[in-house]
Amino acid sequence: MIYRPGQTDQKPNPNSRVFWVLSRRATRQTVFTFPAELPDAKRKALLALQVRRWAPWPNVKFNAYWSANRATVYAWNDDDVKAAIAEAGLSERRCIVIPETFIRRPLQDGVRLVAALDGFEGQVWQNGFIAFSRWWPRQPNPSEWDMFVRSAGLPLEQFAGRIPELQDAPVLESPWTRQENALAGAWAMLEDPRTAAAAAAIVAAPFVYLAVQYTTLAVANASINSRIERLSVETQGVRKQRSEALANLDEIDDYLGLEVYPSQFEILTVSLGLLQPMNAKIAEWTYDVGTLSFTLRPTQELEPTFLITAFEKIGLFTNVTATRTGQEGLLRVRMDVQPRLPKRA
Repeated sequence: MIYRPGQTDQKPNPNSRVFWVLSRRATRQTVFTFPAELPDAKRKALLALQVRRWAPWPNVKFNAYWSANRATVYAWNDDDVKAAIAEAGLSERRCIVIPETFIRRPLQDGVRLVAALDGFEGQVWQNGFIAFSRWWPRQPNPSEWDMFVRSAGLPLEQFAGRIPELQDAPVLESPWTRQENALAGAWAMLEDPRTAAAAAAIVAAPFVYLAVQYTTLAVANASINSRIERLSVETQGVRKQRSEALANLDEIDDYLGLEVYPSQFEILTVSLGLLQPMNAKIAEWTYDVGTLSFTLRPTQELEPTFLITAFEKIGLFTNVTATRTGQEGLLRVRMDVQPRLPKRA
């Protein structure tokens, strides 16, 4: 069953499996790109670490959709979602959290503006992949749409200054990313009473048979115990490696917890992403203890107000100032970088 928080027309059975649709407002979206030669297992493990460094919450969960070596990620505060599920009277273990975008009808290629459950979402699709997304609490004005177009790296002559009409993206019966979560399909099948009854019969049949064949069971049990002992010896090395890997992960967690401010690489990446559409080059750069200052050499007319708004809007920077210096049209920019939220004990 599809359930949207706040839905009143139909209340799900507390014991049923539910797709808990998380509104776009409650999520943050970005795209991560990894080296193409990286194996899938390492790629997904690295994605989990990258999301934890990028997301602003101490307890973060996310859903990703992959296209080759790129992953579009929607992340959320798991503490808030768990509280909302409990408030709705549902079981957390029976809820499959799905970002709203992943359960609305997708687009193959193009740019569209969709009315979300709460607010509006601008989307850039490339071959069935969400390459860029932005959420607004109200329908964007021309200035906000132009900023979206610039940030997405779209051709200004084609998309700037023209806000598209709202497109119909109806909620589907199941996520279009179901290949990323095969268990969701199995859980959905169990919602059908006939399927559940058949599954129960299949599960119960071996126990009935074994109860009748008690002597055979005793022999089989002895054989299984022997195999378990042999497997325990054979897999001792694998289990030791797993324990060492978990210990290394704890050390990584401790190291990440010591970082009060985002890394210089992260700040530089975000800044270059904002400055690229403005055709401005960095002439001087200083980042120290949460304070960022740099000098820009714009190749075209650039208003300080536009620059300040762009940096403050993403929520990572505060107290942004921009002043012109010299006769070469240089801009001196200074701002404070928000510290990371402390992790809960």
